[in-house]
Amino acid sequence: MLQPSQDYAPSLVPQVPREGAYDSLHEVLNMKTAQNVGCEVDSWIAEEELPVTAQLKAIRQNDPDYGLSEDELDERNEFIQWYLLQDYAPLLSVPRQAAETSLFIPEADVTSPEYSAFSTHDFLDSLQPFSKYGYAMKKVMERIRDLAILHSCLSSAEGRLNTQRRFEAFLEAKFRSRLSHLIERCRLTDDLDRKLDLKLKIAELTRRITEAKRIWERYAPWDS
Repeated sequence: MLQPSQDYAPSLVPQVPREGAYDSLHEVLNMKTAQNVGCEVDSWIAEEELPVTAQLKAIRQNDPDYGLSEDELDERNEFIQWYLLQDYAPLLSVPRQAAETSLFIPEADVTSPEYSAFSTHDFLDSLQPFSKYGYAMKKVMERIRDLAILHSCLSSAEGRLNTQRRFEAFLEAKFRSRLSHLIERCRLTDDLDRKLDLKLKIAELTRRITEAKRIWERYAPWDS
């Protein structure tokens, strides 16, 4: 059996350094093993049993803001305001006047630039409260006057007759039908207070009908 000489082994067999490569491979194998073990352990722990992290915070059930911060509250309120204003977007797109007029009379004395006869106490004391019924009756009488003027301007008999029928229908819708209803209720009621109230309303409607006929006769001379 041949025995290698003492000079053959160290000279012919190459000596490869393996310490660095071996250590790197060993670390990779250990890393994969540690990751697998970590995933396996995490699968054993229920999510409810995990410790509370620093980013979580307790929210009270009676907190109207649900634990939101000031910046989050501002963003939420800004979004709500934007959403509600979408219904008024066409109206808000109308340009506003530079000088706004006010219906309120400012407090002013003799030395104020806003002082005038309309800002004195005498003028303010003479103002009467706004009456919706009086304003409605004013508009009704203006409508009757317009019909009477139209009647007086027409030259054809058919046109004047149609305008007079419009006047009668308008008078029936505004006063006469309600007057008949009040008269019937006044006849059927036995309550003296209720009957007195109905009589006052009947007298008011009768006065309005008389006023309407007077306006018609004044501005519609074709009837005479």
